[in-house]
Amino acid sequence: MTPEPANGQGSSIADDFSLVSGGPVYRVLRRVGLFAPHHNVRRAVVWVALIWLPLFLLSWMNGTAWGNRVRIPFIHDYSVYCRFLIALPLLIAAEAVIDPFIRRAVSTFNTSGIIRKGDLPAYHAALERIVRWRDSSLVELLLVAAAAVPYVLLFAKYQWASSQVSAWHGTTSQGLRPAGWWFILVASPVLRFLMLRWLWRYSLWIGLLRKVAGLKLYLLPTHPDRLGGLGFLLYTQQQFAILAAGVGSVVAGQFANEIVYFGETLEGVRAPAGVFIVISVLIILLPLTLFSPQLFQLRHDGLVRYSVVAMGLTGRFDDKWVEEPESPPQELIGNQDPSSLIDYISSYDVIRQAQVVPIDKRSLVYIVSLSAAPFILVWLLATPLDKWVGEILKKLL
Repeated sequence: MTPEPANGQGSSIADDFSLVSGGPVYRVLRRVGLFAPHHNVRRAVVWVALIWLPLFLLSWMNGTAWGNRVRIPFIHDYSVYCRFLIALPLLIAAEAVIDPFIRRAVSTFNTSGIIRKGDLPAYHAALERIVRWRDSSLVELLLVAAAAVPYVLLFAKYQWASSQVSAWHGTTSQGLRPAGWWFILVASPVLRFLMLRWLWRYSLWIGLLRKVAGLKLYLLPTHPDRLGGLGFLLYTQQQFAILAAGVGSVVAGQFANEIVYFGETLEGVRAPAGVFIVISVLIILLPLTLFSPQLFQLRHDGLVRYSVVAMGLTGRFDDKWVEEPESPPQELIGNQDPSSLIDYISSYDVIRQAQVVPIDKRSLVYIVSLSAAPFILVWLLATPLDKWVGEILKKLL
């Protein structure tokens, strides 16, 4: 049964929905001019200047920005580059990358007829709950409190605790320099807050997917996306891979420091990097399996129904043109019967190829590529240039 074409139209909550445009911090930043919609590059540059530039200036004033005064000068600290020149801009840019896809997905659910008219009030109520949680002052206060905890002081290791390797920020055992205090009290909490807030936003999005997956959806077994019409969700979900790239940059920067300054090997970080990539893929793609039960039932029912009709259709075709031809064979040329049969067979093949698990190779490669990109930089850093040249020459010769 075809759904009514006016499904969901005119709902302001669905038309204006945003996963990122809300919350106390968002409102404060807009008021002071640090959040400018449609100016994402400028916003990223401003935040990098506010976070990274003081670290550089304080290190320079202390004489530890470069030179031989310390073993790890500021400009040679890979962790700082990865955190504040790669991860921070990515987490900010993610809002411009992800939110348009979220808006489009929410609108598609609302107007396409996938959610039946009788279930739209429940869908709109779910959107309203998400907006309330997104704007919750208590939640953001808890996120700020969690981000403000000085984890480096509590669980210091490697360059932050070691008295044998001096660094631009100082150590917990011998005292922190001003740049180190800025890192602990300002720079790191800002980065952690962005990561925690994205984790909260993502949990809200998964909650919406869970609610929608619990409804009886109107899906088409012959839809060309092989997902009953839910293909747009796969494209939406893969956009979260930019967050994996951002968080992975933080991890990769620490790995780079451990390899260069603390004797860690590339083989020693390979397994943790692989685990991170696998976890990233699972976190991004597994929520789509919430729709697998309905997709399985859709495929099963479609195959059964189309098989029943196919028996009659192919039987009549055989009777008319093969077993006991009612017309001369030459009349088959230009007749509509073969094309109708071929069209029906094509529809059946679409159902047979329909996916029960809404994951495809292209999305998997895309997510793995972004998740692995930061660690490829570590591999390039840890592999000497002469070794690259030697391997290339071996292959050529």
